Amino acid sequence: MLPASTQVLLFTQADVGGHALFRVVPVEVSVRPGQGRLWTDVSRGNAFTAAWQDHARHLSVVGRARYALPWEETDLHVSPRGRNVTLDGRSASLPLFVTWVSLLAGLPLPSPFLGTGVALDAHGERLAPAPREFLQGKLGVAQSYVTQVFPRAGKVTVFVPEGSGFDPAPLTALDVRPVPTLTKAVEAVLGLKPRADGPEAGEGVGG
Repeated sequence: MLPASTQVLLFTQADVGGHALFRVVPVEVSVRPGQGRLWTDVSRGNAFTAAWQDHARHLSVVGRARYALPWEETDLHVSPRGRNVTLDGRSASLPLFVTWVSLLAGLPLPSPFLGTGVALDAHGERLAPAPREFLQGKLGVAQSYVTQVFPRAGKVTVFVPEGSGFDPAPLTALDVRPVPTLTKAVEAVLGLKPRADGPEAGEGVGG
């Protein structure tokens, strides 16, 4: 079924003049025959920091430990669909990991697929609870996106880290679902369970 590609939406936050600016960045993600490498598209003024690339490799380590999929026989290609985009954070952990697994497994993502969450290297696949102010800003952007692009979709599911703080009252277009780990996010979105002989969450998969 390879190569395969899809577009994933990443919710980002930037400090502009001392104020937090939240927005959504469309990114094309594809898997192609290869040797387990990560390719980043730096055309159109786009950039990927070394920390972001290291974190993507950490997600690969988690995936190889938890799913019997062709990680070593494919390369991951990541390309922002805009100009002058710099990916430098880890809040794409949840959507990037779920998308990567979906492409390798040949399983479709829901449309739209919305999620945000940080998996820290020291914690393996566990998602770190998001600070209320940051998550509320990202959910506000998701709310605006859904009402503009999918006005008749009803409530759209968005996946966030378990234990995060947010106010659900203004999120009338969203069904916010907390998940504790990357593999629990994969199970919730794709219905795919990790292999039974893999390490437990957060064990043996540190970067």
